[in-house]
Amino acid sequence: MLKVLLVDDEPNVRQGVKMMIPWDELGLEVIGEGEDGDDGLAKILSLRPDIVIADVKMPGRTGIQMIEAAQKGGYEGKCLILSGYSDFTYAKEAMSLGVKGFILKPVDEDELIEALKALHEEINAERKDEVTMQKGSEYINTQLVRALLLGDEAIIKSSSLEAYDYSCYDAAIISSSEDMDLDEQSLMLAAVKSRLESFSNIDVITPDLSGITAVLFKGWKRSDIIEFLKKLNKDYFGKIFVTVGDTVTSPYEINQSYQEAGALFKNKFMYLHCGVVTNDTVEDNGNTENELDEIASQIYAYVEINDIEKLGATLELLRQTLCNNTFTAERIKVTCITEAMELKARIAKNIGDKKTEQFLNDEFIARLGEKSSLFDIIEYLKKTLTDLSNTHFGRTTKSTMERVVQYICSNYNHELRLEQLASIFGYNSAYLGKVFHQYTGENFNNYLDRIRITEAKRLLALDEYKVYEVAEMVGYTNINYFHNKFKKYVGISPLSYKRQSKNEADDEEE
Repeated sequence: MLKVLLVDDEPNVRQGVKMMIPWDELGLEVIGEGEDGDDGLAKILSLRPDIVIADVKMPGRTGIQMIEAAQKGGYEGKCLILSGYSDFTYAKEAMSLGVKGFILKPVDEDELIEALKALHEEINAERKDEVTMQKGSEYINTQLVRALLLGDEAIIKSSSLEAYDYSCYDAAIISSSEDMDLDEQSLMLAAVKSRLESFSNIDVITPDLSGITAVLFKGWKRSDIIEFLKKLNKDYFGKIFVTVGDTVTSPYEINQSYQEAGALFKNKFMYLHCGVVTNDTVEDNGNTENELDEIASQIYAYVEINDIEKLGATLELLRQTLCNNTFTAERIKVTCITEAMELKARIAKNIGDKKTEQFLNDEFIARLGEKSSLFDIIEYLKKTLTDLSNTHFGRTTKSTMERVVQYICSNYNHELRLEQLASIFGYNSAYLGKVFHQYTGENFNNYLDRIRITEAKRLLALDEYKVYEVAEMVGYTNINYFHNKFKKYVGISPLSYKRQSKNEADDEEE
């Protein structure tokens, strides 16, 4: 319904006009009446009617003066003039102000209705044109924003960038942080987009069909952007994930910022828990892929000695290492599952397969594979391994040296150094060596060699393995070193001991 204001100093005229016109049928509504030119002006500026029907001759301001003053006050509606005078001067003045009709009193009902119909059609047509122009302008702007973000040089070169006169630009990518169906994701991102568009100097578009929203901040302080996005993430209960490219100073560099945001977005699996990610967020701790084996050994050690604090810290180190190597999500899951299964195999030698199966089973693998981020995987590993360690390696009344000896006896077949044990148990290596010698009567290396050689003798006597295989099984990587150590402790070579054991076994059978 279009709004109409009646202004006439004669109440009977106003009442007569109200009574003679079928306002509802015309899509019109009388929202007020003005008693004279001054009262009419005040109501025009406060009520902002679409149409004003006014008398020419009124006390104070005339109808013409009222309309002129209203237009100076920003009024852009349509006006009809009623007059008891046929003087062309009034009509000429009215036309100069854009008045759409000059109707003589007494008012002819049909003439006024036709004039109102014409105004209704004109206003609707103008509004349609405004909507069309607005949509066209929005479309053109959207295409330009898309071109600036994606680096479409053809569109950029053919477009005017006069509106992009800001000191800096920051591109961001927003997506859902959870596994949602398409409808839920679309509704949430639509709500986020609507909220973003309510702020100044922000352009928001959907660049493709991948389910992401691209945002361009124009002239914002970097700190304000990060604070704003963190609050946005919090307001949506952490259900959105945002990556932000570095700040650039030219509209021609916007694509560079967007590409940086895209590169960070590709690592969503690794940084999902951060909520808002920039290049400053990404950790670079210098770790390499080769360190994964060492980290896995540390994890095993802390599980076995039930040091939950160091276990948690080492799992966090694992997360940082995997992030630094930019592995794919699938490779990360496979790596974590593989390390967990190797851990299971090592522990099973000490506590049995059935006990480890309680924690590291098919269900564990399935759940780990379902995790949507590296952070979730590490947290799941932390909980599972903590439960396993507490259940089977919970701290007892054993002294630290008893636990050190127990650890050596369980892990003699792996690389073991005093420095490594010192790190695991939280001692200075020199101090640990001294206390270890006092406790066992031997230095660390001799104690380790004796355990390894004792096990080597048992394996050689089985006559099921070759000498080099036995060397590897008890923790010696160099066959010559094993040979020398074995001869030092046993008095003969490993091969001679193997033959001697076989002959003794044959004699017993005879």
